[in-house]
Amino acid sequence: MLKFSKKVEYALISMLYMAKREDGELTTSRELSQHFNIPQELAGKVLQSLARTGCIASVQGVKGGYQLASAPELINLTAVITAVDGPIKVVNCVEEPGQCGCDQLRYCNMRNPMEMIQSKLIEFFNAITLKDLQTNLAAFNLSEAIQKNAANVTLNFKSN
Repeated sequence: MLKFSKKVEYALISMLYMAKREDGELTTSRELSQHFNIPQELAGKVLQSLARTGCIASVQGVKGGYQLASAPELINLTAVITAVDGPIKVVNCVEEPGQCGCDQLRYCNMRNPMEMIQSKLIEFFNAITLKDLQTNLAAFNLSEAIQKNAANVTLNFKSN
């Protein structure tokens, strides 16, 4: 099952909160912790990861904190996910075929389909911006994309 980690959820909560703030208004891990009931230490780690990858900017000092590094329409879901969880991987062998440790690698007939699934998933996440999430357009676009591509999807089932 594909499921976002808590770190991704907290990153999105934090960034959506920052996106509502006035320009120059900073957010702290303590504020996020209190406002959204997020463990403060985990909120701090998530914010540091987002800052390290350039999704958000860190302002040092007594009145320091974090703010979005770019406009919400320039930050996509892939950037947020990879900032806190690393590269998006459907299965390990797609990115590291020789190092995945899979006993089936020599015989596997799923590697190429998994590469395609991973590529499409990343393409989909690239198309969803923080602004889309703010305005709930992502759900609309998903529905529209599913309807548009429904005719192009063919599933073949073989019955025994």
